[in-house]
Amino acid sequence: MNTENQLWSIKRIADFLDLSVNYTRNVIVKQANFPEPRFSIVEVNGKKQKSKPRWLNTEISEWVSQKYCFQSEMEERQPAKPGRKRKTSDEFQL
Repeated sequence: MNTENQLWSIKRIADFLDLSVNYTRNVIVKQANFPEPRFSIVEVNGKKQKSKPRWLNTEISEWVSQKYCFQSEMEERQPAKPGRKRKTSDEFQL
């Protein structure tokens, strides 16, 4: 992985996480522990405006390493399913 600081857009983050852009924009980047976006101030027709949000790739990589876990850890954390067990029978009844 490239350790050089790069600014990533929502599309780049979505590609990196293999998620849709809409899900990344509406769910992922709105999580409380997700890194803060960075903006630049650009001047358009004499008015100052914020650019689209960008995130540092190193911060995203660090967030991923804290947020995601291995399959073996998921299996250990899986709670028992609530509810009663289904009846099973060997014979088919009408």
